[in-house]
Amino acid sequence: MTSRSKCIDRALVLVLAVLPLVGVAQPRALGIDRVIAVVGREAILYSELVVKVEQAHQADPRPGYDHSCDIIEDLLYEKLLVEQGKLDSVVVDEGQVNAELDRRIRYFSQQLGGDKKLEEYYGKSVAEIKADFKGQVKDQLLVQQMQQKITSDLSITPREVKRFYDRIPEDSIPLIGAEVEYSMILRLPKPTEDEERRVRRKMEEFREAVSKGEKDFCTVAILYSEDPGSASNCGELGLVPPGAMVPAFDAVAASLKEGEVSQVFKTEYGWHFMQMIERRGEQYNARHVLMRPQVAAADLQRARTFLDSIRRMVVNEDLTFNKAAGEFSDDEESRGMNGMMIEPNSNTARWDLSALDQQTFFVLDKLKIGEISEPQLLVMPDGTKAYRLLQLANRTEPHRANLRVDYRLIQQACEGRHRSEMIDKWITAHISSTYVRLDEAYSTCSFTHPWISTADQ
Repeated sequence: MTSRSKCIDRALVLVLAVLPLVGVAQPRALGIDRVIAVVGREAILYSELVVKVEQAHQADPRPGYDHSCDIIEDLLYEKLLVEQGKLDSVVVDEGQVNAELDRRIRYFSQQLGGDKKLEEYYGKSVAEIKADFKGQVKDQLLVQQMQQKITSDLSITPREVKRFYDRIPEDSIPLIGAEVEYSMILRLPKPTEDEERRVRRKMEEFREAVSKGEKDFCTVAILYSEDPGSASNCGELGLVPPGAMVPAFDAVAASLKEGEVSQVFKTEYGWHFMQMIERRGEQYNARHVLMRPQVAAADLQRARTFLDSIRRMVVNEDLTFNKAAGEFSDDEESRGMNGMMIEPNSNTARWDLSALDQQTFFVLDKLKIGEISEPQLLVMPDGTKAYRLLQLANRTEPHRANLRVDYRLIQQACEGRHRSEMIDKWITAHISSTYVRLDEAYSTCSFTHPWISTADQ
């Protein structure tokens, strides 16, 4: 493999690593962890290598192939970016870190079947999972910012894109499967005001009984709390940093003294009251009780009826689908894109038709371009139900990549090649001036860049 192609592969690995949160389970019993490399002030742990090697093996299960050397170089490169980013005082916004954590938790919760499944997978509450991954996500965002800084002068012309495509050997032009672009309007059924009042009154009763000592907080949490991650543990969350919970929850926690019980308050998850257990610096440990207002069949039917009326207005051209999505959809991510659904791995609107979930595939497969589905019942990962409308915006049949249909994809590949070359030059310029120490166990690795000779200096 050439230096250039290895650099491209390394860049792709790092880009893909920004998304996964739970590619494989974190090692729970590795014995005593150890430092296997140091880049500047940044250490690489053996546990990091084990997890990433397992991820690489799942993606590329070649019999007998050891991914360790490839992953070690990926990690060295990543730590070099983090080290230089800190030296250059590159700042990662805390709000961006928390938003990215929320996005990944939400994505993998959906993949695994809800928050409860995610917590079972890790053996930890969602708050504890966020706390564990916060530093990793912050470093990954710093890596992204450094890569953007290094390649900020990148500019690709259409002529360069065409030249790049023309140089691809004919038998190497990739085959693109059937793809679709689609938009969605999601309507989550909302509980009635009477149901909201019923749940709040019940929570007020529980809180008052706990405050007067008539009921034990732990007992109430175990028997009545609907937070699967904490109910069995007396409602206790464990130490969490600011930003790990939703803002409304953090705001109430910030106002409490140790031992104090809050008033009943509402978040997007339902009604709560909490008791502060302790504070350690900026972190806090609290216990809480959560109850969710129940959605009745009539509430679900109202959501369907609403979407049916929206569909008629769009079909009659009284309203556009995109405008309706921007105003009425309950899906936060796609609403900001006027309903357009973005594929999370490629960050584009193009979805591999065969990779869609069955609920979506069977609807889109029957639609013509521009056509809108009837209101479709959607079963969410946590078992709750909603209704949605889907509109097929575009469809492409399986074909060899070409400039007419796949210009944006080819442009991205061209940009990736140039970006890799720029990063390759940056590594060469910075590696010799950075302290590197590498465990002798990896001294036989054949690296693209002279990490070992640098370590020997």
